[in-house]
Amino acid sequence: MDNHSAGFGKTLLRIRKNKQYSQQYMAENKIHQSTYSKMERDLIEPTLGNYRHLLSRLDMSDEELQYIMNDYNHSEKEQLLTAFMNLSFNDVPLLQEIREKALKYLDMHTDYIITDIVHLTDALIILAITGDIADARKHVRPVWERLEKLDGWYLVELRMINAMLFLFPIDEAILISGTALAQIQKYVNHPFAGKIAISLRHNLCLLLLKNGRYAETIIRIDELIPAAKEAGSYRHLSVCYLRKGIALAKTGNPEGQLLIDQAFRLIEAADDQDFKANLENEYNLLKE
Repeated sequence: MDNHSAGFGKTLLRIRKNKQYSQQYMAENKIHQSTYSKMERDLIEPTLGNYRHLLSRLDMSDEELQYIMNDYNHSEKEQLLTAFMNLSFNDVPLLQEIREKALKYLDMHTDYIITDIVHLTDALIILAITGDIADARKHVRPVWERLEKLDGWYLVELRMINAMLFLFPIDEAILISGTALAQIQKYVNHPFAGKIAISLRHNLCLLLLKNGRYAETIIRIDELIPAAKEAGSYRHLSVCYLRKGIALAKTGNPEGQLLIDQAFRLIEAADDQDFKANLENEYNLLKE
């Protein structure tokens, strides 16, 4: 399998010995023992069927095995992807750092997703420095032109959609997020799918709020609040209360300020100072 490094066999051998498994146990009449021995010596690579069998015998996922093979770290690509997905979009120095690392990666590899990250960081840097959303949209256009041609989106494409959602006009963003959420339903039992879905829905609520569509904002946030409570996520719940409170306040409803105050009390109770700063910044931007 060409997606594994030359150290696959040595890693397989080390894990097998640590688990005190025999070669016979690993092969389990599915792989000829001489073939298995050659795999451990990196003389041959496993077929896809054999690779899946070996993962099953090791009681490991592909992700865990790759992590171990990379000296208990994520691959360079995964580190880039994780850094981009976790960044604060107004952090220009970090955006520039990710962009430079992505460009260096592309000097050695051809990769659609990392190319997308370069386009998206360009757009986000422009947006943070100049606020020119029309110019920012020019940079994400190649990403969307690639993604909209696909018959379906997988998790990595869904993460890209989420990252660029707020760069679309509101009506287009609603349609795209609806399609994305429908795609995520295929991953209902996947551990990361729920996080992507919640993030998409939060981002859409923010877009609706920024576009003055307060009634729609309130309806969608009311759908998110039970999930935040069930998950015990005070951060998600505080964001819901803040955004719903602002939407209510914009319509002249006095209950809005009560919800805003409740959002900040939640964060105060958790003593989460970093998130409190983010929440205050959002409040100051949205209340105008």
